[in-house]
Formats: sequence, structure tokens, C-alpha cells
Amino acid sequence: MVTPSQTVSLYLARSRVALGQLVEAAEDYRSVLASAEPGVKSAALAIACEELAQLRPRIPSIEIALGTAEQRARNLRLVLDGKMIHSGTPVAVDPGHHEVVASDADGEQARLSFETTEGEAKTMGMTWLSASGHPTKRPEQVTGSSARRTWGVVALTVGATGLGIGTVTGIAALSRYSAADQHCPANKCTEGAPYPEDGSAFRTLRTISAAGYIVGGAGIGTWLGLLLTTPTTTAEHPTVSPWTPVVGMGSAGARYVF
Repeated sequence: MVTPSQTVSLYLARSRVALGQLVEAAEDYRSVLASAEPGVKSAALAIACEELAQLRPRIPSIEIALGTAEQRARNLRLVLDGKMIHSGTPVAVDPGHHEVVASDADGEQARLSFETTEGEAKTMGMTWLSASGHPTKRPEQVTGSSARRTWGVVALTVGATGLGIGTVTGIAALSRYSAADQHCPANKCTEGAPYPEDGSAFRTLRTISAAGYIVGGAGIGTWLGLLLTTPTTTAEHPTVSPWTPVVGMGSAGARYVF
């Protein structure tokens, strides 16, 4: 006799196989087999047993191998895709991208990303301690330098754009002023002269140009402030800024050294 729960689990397992969730699908097949009553056989049980046997070889596995020093680390933790695992023990995973994070009493020590395909069995090594048990590399400290550099680039971009707009509109304003001045010598406009239009355009462009220079100056000033106040790592090995200001006639920018 086939129970509703067996039918639901069977179709759920097939759906997960189609989605590539092979580990969860195998659990659904096993739940169908576990729900069988002793001595009772059904079509669903036979199908689940057959499809589970076909699925098993397709499920990838990953084993994390640690060095001797790492295995002795205090409070050792290995987390695979958010779940705790043990080193030296194969773990079934779905095909696709995975990440392992290793940490001990001193915090996170190593992070490893990898891809798996159907039927693949991988062994990945992770080491971060020397033979004496000391870290071979100091963990990188997260500081605000990256954020300051990002805001510096934003400020520099805004500043350079503002200076560019101020320069272009300033040149256009001078052109309008010259045109109006030619038609109105000694402030007396000739008949038919387009002074009102030129004068209005001159005042508008002058305002835009001034605003552009103000925004540009504020952006460049903010960038220079961030550049000069970025803290150094140590006194012996200071962090040298990779940005070099470049200022020219009507333009401003920066050169980045990789």
C-alpha cells in the first residue's frame, strides 16, 4: 500500500534531483524507505530504492585535510556552506560552488572556495600554521582604508566633473558676453541687437559656471583631505597612497599606481 506521505516524498525527491539538490533528494528517498511498515511492500518503495541507487554515484563529496599543527589548534572549527564539518571525513555536497571557512581560538584563519561536479570526490588541503604551531601569516586586519579610498574616488570624480562643467560653461558665458558687448558699445545697443538674449544667457551660464567651480573645489578638497588623513599601517612600513593628483588647465584628475 502506498501512503500519501510516501508519494509526496517521492515526487519531492525527483523535483530536487531536477534542481541539482542531490543531497536533499537522497534524504527524501531515504525517508520513503524509512516510512515502510515491516513486511509491507509497495510500488513507491521499489521506485525509491531503485532511484536512490542510481542517484548515489552522482552525489559529489569533499574531504578537508588539515596539517598536524592545524589539527592541534584550540577551538578548531571548519564550516562548509554554513554547516560544521570535521576534517578527514568525506561530506556529501551538491554540485556547484562551495566555501569552507577555518577558524581557531584566534579567529578566522583560512577561507577556501571550490566547485564540484556530479560524481566528483575531492580532497582539499588547508594549512595556516607553521611546524611550531604559530601562524605563517598574520590575519589581515580590516580597516577603514578601503572605504576611505572608495569615498576618495567618489569625491575626486565629483570634483573633476564640477571643474569641467565650470570651465565649459565659463567659456560659453564669456562668448555670450562678448557677443552682447559687440552689439552694445558704450552700453548702447544697436537696432535689432540680440542683447537681451545674450545677456540672459550670459547670466545663466555664469551662475552654472560658479556652481560648477564650487562643487568641483569641494570635491577636490574632500579628496585631498581623505588622501592626507588615511592612516598608515605601521611606522616601519607605512601605507603609501597609490593615488597621485594631476591638475591641469581647466581640468583635474588622479593617477593610480598599481
